[in-house]
Amino acid sequence: MTDHSQTPPNPYGQPAYPPPSAAPYPPSGPAAYPPSGPATYPSSPGPATYPPSGPTAYPPSGPVAYPPSGPAAYPPGQDPAAYPPGNAATGATPYLSPSAAAGPATYPPQPAPPPGAPPTYPPNTPTFGNQPPYGQPPHHPDTGTPYGGSPAPAQPHQSRPKWKTALLATGAAVVLLSVSTGTAWFVATTGTTTGADGTGSGDDTGAGADEWAVPLANAGSSDFTTGLAFGSWLTDKVVIRAQKDGVLAYDLGSGKRAWGVPAPGAQLCGATPELSQGKAAVAYGSNTLCDHLAGVDTATGKLIWKIKIPAEKSRLSNSLTVPRIMSSDGVAIVELSDTVTAYRLSDGRKVWSATASRDDGCHLKDISASPTRVAAILDCTFRGGTRLQFIDPKTGKVTKQAPVGDLGLMSSLLSADPAIVQNESGGQNSFTVYSDTATKVTEFKTPEIDMLAMNTVAFVTGMFEQHRYVIHGDRLYLASFPQNVPQQMRSSNKALAYDLKTGKQLWESSDTHDTILTYVRADDQGLLAVETGDRRDLAPRLIRLNATTGKATELATLPQKYGTEAEKARVFERNGAVIIIPWTSVATKNAISYVNTR
Repeated sequence: MTDHSQTPPNPYGQPAYPPPSAAPYPPSGPAAYPPSGPATYPSSPGPATYPPSGPTAYPPSGPVAYPPSGPAAYPPGQDPAAYPPGNAATGATPYLSPSAAAGPATYPPQPAPPPGAPPTYPPNTPTFGNQPPYGQPPHHPDTGTPYGGSPAPAQPHQSRPKWKTALLATGAAVVLLSVSTGTAWFVATTGTTTGADGTGSGDDTGAGADEWAVPLANAGSSDFTTGLAFGSWLTDKVVIRAQKDGVLAYDLGSGKRAWGVPAPGAQLCGATPELSQGKAAVAYGSNTLCDHLAGVDTATGKLIWKIKIPAEKSRLSNSLTVPRIMSSDGVAIVELSDTVTAYRLSDGRKVWSATASRDDGCHLKDISASPTRVAAILDCTFRGGTRLQFIDPKTGKVTKQAPVGDLGLMSSLLSADPAIVQNESGGQNSFTVYSDTATKVTEFKTPEIDMLAMNTVAFVTGMFEQHRYVIHGDRLYLASFPQNVPQQMRSSNKALAYDLKTGKQLWESSDTHDTILTYVRADDQGLLAVETGDRRDLAPRLIRLNATTGKATELATLPQKYGTEAEKARVFERNGAVIIIPWTSVATKNAISYVNTR
């Protein structure tokens, strides 16, 4: 527990952010990755590993070395100014078959563009030719963020004086970008700011602001793919949204566009859920194939490498099959068609790859990643049954494995560390917790809970799902399944707290309003959450649920117009500032909303 004997507790439970230069994950030492030759694996009394099979042809390993390029070739009709210059049990496993790591390849640095010119990008690489209904945080736990990984490496954003309370409506300028496929995307150039005196400047001067917002493309329409966010990240200076037409960063203090990276192909189609050492990976491709991966340095706002990756064309018309992308310690973990591959975020190098053995009738049921390990559930028809495996993210070696028994169709791997398997069968939910040695710690059942994805939309399948839960230490926070509020056009849920050592339910939240709770993060003080409210008669609130009792304490009330914005969103809190980034355009108007509550 946190020792508050020296300093009074912070009601927000704000974690201590390291300086901007610090990596979000501990350094792993100089020998973090295996040599580029074939990986060696410890001997095992079990049968030999099986090589990948099937007709899939994988591209050459390692990123392509792109020469420095001139100004980006923007699609016809696109305004370049919309993107201003940016600154195993031990031993080999018979079920997952590893392949050798790729040789190194270097991506040359990009020359800085002249003042006022659009940023330069390498030329595009040639293009070669499961989704449930409503709301679910991601398949990795740990440091108290509802989406796994560690908090953004940053100094806390300078807080506003507590007497500033004027929070008024905002708007934003919009630029229409036309891409080569003929589809138009709306991208806001900046969020109009509102000062402490209640006046909206709209002049984009970079002055501090208590509130700003960026409009969401096609808000209110039935086209939910245009505004889909594949990832969102927070640094010490900017909030970043990876969406269909590119990666956009906005200054936290002013709402001004800090930098933008247009989609290298026709569109983005995936992103790592978390930053690792200030870097992320985004997937991109054509309208029918998601077949490339690129690295993004959030410190500079530039692409740092591009590679071609295996891809699968959707069998359905007007739909796109995308890879499942996760982040671990310095690597992006990409899963598609029962093959898992790790790419180094610093240079795009393929570190390792493993494929489920088709000779044993194996398929990958689910996978999750954390900074410390990758965990997978492997279902093998002919041998081994259903097993949980722990994989070293640096080498691809299976370090531990254990049988998990039969799992239902809607079962999942809730997190990698701690390893939690969620099994849903016949309307019943059970959770099994495993230790670091893959032995069962406890198993417990829950009432009906909300395990539906917040970020899935029609016509986009395969992406890493974001779920409504958070893990901190030995505490798991789930959400009850939403219920309709009588005589109101909204739903409500409750937060449920469970002890991961005993499986005992500790409490159900109390003193909350009748609305949906979206979790921000958890710490020793409890659970920080947003009551999403609506735009008619219930304003959203930032609340803290007590770690011992689950009783809600109000920290701030947000303006009424932000009602429902956080219902299916990733929400950050920094020094009293609430930053909302919706996953889709369902019931939302903004791509990003920033409100300083202090």
